[in-house]
Amino acid sequence: MGFYGKMPTVTTNKIMKQFSIFFILLILVSIKSFGQQSNRKVNSLVAAENYLSALAKKNGSKDAFLKVSDDETLIFRPDPVKVKDFYGRGTIDGPGQLSWKPVYAKISQSGDWGFTTGPFTFLGDPKIAPTFGQYLSIWKTDFKGVWKLALNLNISHKKPLIEPELNYTDPKSIKFFEQVSLARIRQRKEIITTTDQLFSNTLIKDQNLAHDIFLVENSRFLFQGEEPIIGKARINNFLGKNQISIESEPLNADRATGSDLAYSYGIAYITKNKLITKYHYVRVWESQEEHKWNVILEIYIPAGY
Repeated sequence: MGFYGKMPTVTTNKIMKQFSIFFILLILVSIKSFGQQSNRKVNSLVAAENYLSALAKKNGSKDAFLKVSDDETLIFRPDPVKVKDFYGRGTIDGPGQLSWKPVYAKISQSGDWGFTTGPFTFLGDPKIAPTFGQYLSIWKTDFKGVWKLALNLNISHKKPLIEPELNYTDPKSIKFFEQVSLARIRQRKEIITTTDQLFSNTLIKDQNLAHDIFLVENSRFLFQGEEPIIGKARINNFLGKNQISIESEPLNADRATGSDLAYSYGIAYITKNKLITKYHYVRVWESQEEHKWNVILEIYIPAGY
């Protein structure tokens, strides 16, 4: 028979089976690549976070974080440390199952920078109640466009009472930006650090005024022992009710190529009931109207001693 002739049924079934296996493998490879590479939309960032979570479930946190990190990735455990240093000094995964999911995510208009946050659950011992909390991950793409974790930290709190709503935000526009010089990159970072310092100075003088000026209306506040506090008024009410005052000092910052998202981190000294405790903080900034930078998310975790 020629090429287009009728082949025996057994051979046809075998070929179809092989083709089906190949097609499934192709889909799996595509999904894996899609989950790690930016398509300039927020769904690729959420997929990267879910990929990290799935890796942690399958292989443990050490393998998962090393696979999605680069040489500069920072994790707070509880003090900031580079991932490769943290796991390179013999740190191993302890017993237990860690799971988390992103519920709030944003991506820069340049498609190379974004963040996700959401609840996590840790079950260390089936006989003991699980631990609940919130995480924050900041992501950047490498030169291949693959998402790499830039920073990660978390706080713990009681079992949540409310199911969080999903909020995944694509940029209003997608733009392509040329690479800028190292000097320009430093200048751009200094703008964020300077803005953070101004916020910090205002916090000392008048905490409510500082929040009115620098927080967006739906800003998120993640604080050890508390579920996410969403909204400027609720944040001010929480701090006032608990007589909490914050003094902060920025240490470093980074900014998306698209100049619409950034983060800063540093040390904070929080006074509650006349007791001063050292914390680490991370602030996520967004450029608002007239290029004014405002905080859309803050997280505070107790420092190590």
